[in-house]
Amino acid sequence: MSVDNTVPDGFIGTAPRADFFDLQHWPIVFVRFPELDELDRVQGVLDGLGSILDQQQPFVAVWTPASHDHDDEPHEDEKTSNIWIKNHRDALNTYCRGYVYVTRDEALGALLTKRIGTIMGRLFKFPMEVVQTREATIVTAQKMLDQIS
Repeated sequence: MSVDNTVPDGFIGTAPRADFFDLQHWPIVFVRFPELDELDRVQGVLDGLGSILDQQQPFVAVWTPASHDHDDEPHEDEKTSNIWIKNHRDALNTYCRGYVYVTRDEALGALLTKRIGTIMGRLFKFPMEVVQTREATIVTAQKMLDQIS
């Protein structure tokens, strides 16, 4: 993921960490899941998502997975994330128009699609899709933004 330090005009408050968030295509936000050894990785992503929600504008998050599996996340990190989601689920469901996951790894894509089927509708009201290229993410994300809520 290319890191762009550009903050969109009118962005309120502190911009998310540029090493995790790329706002170049705002309101399409590219987010990189951090690796297990990165400093303040969970809080960095959660604070960044909070900054995005503070805009109170529709957006789509495009996620680039880390090299480790979600099941490898330390228990405390998973707990912190789950508490954050519980506290911010209404805002996410209000402003987020979709999650797009980008991976060329077919096995990971299949695993993500299966996980999406488990949480979509139950936890989040917005669509989630897996695509293979960054170019496809822009098209998919724009379609999600164009949907009437």
